[in-house]
Amino acid sequence: MITLARSFKIVISMLRLTIIGFGNQAKAWCQNLKDSGFSFRVALRPDSPSFHEALKQGFTTIDINSAALFEDRVFVILIPDLAHAEVLEKYGKHFKPGSTILYNHGFSLIQNEFQIKYPDLNHVLYAVKSIGKEIRAQYLKKGRLGAVYSLEHYQANKVEFFSWINSLSLGLGINLGPYQTTFLHETQADLFSEQGLLCSLIPYTASEVFSELVQNGIEPELAYLECWEELQLIVNAMVEMGPQKFYDMISPNALVGSEKGFEKLFTPEFKNNLRSLFTDIKTKKFEQELSHTDPQDVRSRISARWGSSPLVKTFNSINLGSK
Repeated sequence: MITLARSFKIVISMLRLTIIGFGNQAKAWCQNLKDSGFSFRVALRPDSPSFHEALKQGFTTIDINSAALFEDRVFVILIPDLAHAEVLEKYGKHFKPGSTILYNHGFSLIQNEFQIKYPDLNHVLYAVKSIGKEIRAQYLKKGRLGAVYSLEHYQANKVEFFSWINSLSLGLGINLGPYQTTFLHETQADLFSEQGLLCSLIPYTASEVFSELVQNGIEPELAYLECWEELQLIVNAMVEMGPQKFYDMISPNALVGSEKGFEKLFTPEFKNNLRSLFTDIKTKKFEQELSHTDPQDVRSRISARWGSSPLVKTFNSINLGSK
């Protein structure tokens, strides 16, 4: 009788993974997979500084322009979404028919319709729901790490490939899922959570509360601890306990205060604005805006905004003093 673990090993031997890119996400994948004994290679340009960095870290590295690259049958593109089209336009014709491209987010396929442009390839979503730093950290401490997948554009035996997906998950340290979704749903959820919560509401609300405290005479160090350092502790408690138990355990002051904040801040206008963000994503208005926006301009503007922020000044002061 073939055990589940042994069946995974059989599938692994048939399909070797090539990781394209060596940014933060790719480095975390490489470190976790190497520690798990999962077979893979890293494809980079030999003139890239990352090529020598990958070699130095002990990873099997291959020239992305080498014909030997395309001997592999599964490739995960771990570079920014906006660069996916360039990579596939340059190398797509060299992939053997039936090869599989893994996307860490659904956005680029939804935007470029790669499944139509490259019909001889399998296009699979495999999205780890974490930043690179945390992918590595959670693996090392055997913490919580989730992922989702979609085989909607996989044309071969889905059952067999799902076994390979499971083995990849084990190698990465995934213990929440992987859960099935679609490219479209992952794209919408990813964009909306960034816009409505993770990269907007949380950091900017923390900054506003910090500034209000300091303007009212509160020491910036105290305001920083309340508004920034405690975020991680609160979020950890929320994730570990779930919403209901979280509210059961907080103090009476926090409980009553949370209700007042909810009633004051979550106005119909706020909810309408939040809903409009999702509408822009569903109607592809945001996609059109993105195509006419230079990310570097936005990055510079945001960097300048935070660079002049009293919260950043306090953050730098406290962290410099702690070293």
